[in-house]
Amino acid sequence: MKIATFENNILAVVAGTFAATIAAEDIETQFHALTHFPDRRAKSELADLAERLNQFAVHVVELWNEACAPIPEPEIETFARRHVELTQRYWAAEGRCMNWFITGPARFPVARNEKRMRISDARRADLKTHEAIARKAVRRKAFPHGQDEPIRSGDPAALQKIMTRIEATALAIDQMKAANVVIRRMEKDLATEEDMVAAVVANTGLTEEAAARGIKLAPWQLRRGFSTTNSRAELRRRQQRLAVLSRMKERGTRSQELETSAGAVEIKENADIARIQLIFPDKPDDTTRRVLKANGFRWSPSQGAWQRHLNEAGRYAAQRVLKTISAA
Repeated sequence: MKIATFENNILAVVAGTFAATIAAEDIETQFHALTHFPDRRAKSELADLAERLNQFAVHVVELWNEACAPIPEPEIETFARRHVELTQRYWAAEGRCMNWFITGPARFPVARNEKRMRISDARRADLKTHEAIARKAVRRKAFPHGQDEPIRSGDPAALQKIMTRIEATALAIDQMKAANVVIRRMEKDLATEEDMVAAVVANTGLTEEAAARGIKLAPWQLRRGFSTTNSRAELRRRQQRLAVLSRMKERGTRSQELETSAGAVEIKENADIARIQLIFPDKPDDTTRRVLKANGFRWSPSQGAWQRHLNEAGRYAAQRVLKTISAA
């Protein structure tokens, strides 16, 4: 996706309802005191801006294609509008700086120029920060429950994802057990490592690389084969988590109110997002907020509640907070 073009020394940006045109000669004067070739610097700056805008647009398109969702043009428009504005602020700050090779060393305002250069550096840093934050934000919107990360309890597809991983882990354990049988039999027949690898691949479905890891001995290894200890422990952990999430979904969302010194506080076990929430009638005072934070609760603007993960520790923390503020 291309939202910026730089041709004939003119940058043209079109992103949604935002459109901007910047000619190199219009910003050339801002670099007169910095270089002998302000025209080249102006062209370079416009080309860099076009590249940053297009790279961000491509990044967004790739993310949303991976997430199988429509391309969010408003996100691209918002970034382009703000990034052009920040770039122009940087150019303005850069234009107040001077280079004594250009202006001459006599009576050169060293201290004043150092201050202007620090401001210019800060404006340039703003560009990098804005791009980094924007990329992080669009990734979070494309994958609100994470991408290649641990499965989050609040993910609507968490149960299905965990079951898929359980099946994959169980299959891997079965493959390793079958590979060990092949390896032990062939060791008795004094087969070569290459023959063992080929036999394991043919009989278990493991890749050649995976089979080689269990057959070819490292200098510190004494015995060939695969250990399933860690995989079986991981399988049990995932099965336990599946059971916990299943029980939580079966319980559903529950809520109750309790009178405290901060008013009627609603305690809500939100099973849809796997959070235990404390909803206050008004903004809690400083003391109450300190108690909430000390017990692991954080404010969620989207939910309008103080919340933490829904588990036994979260339930206990909620009761501790309510007991503390009720006694206050």
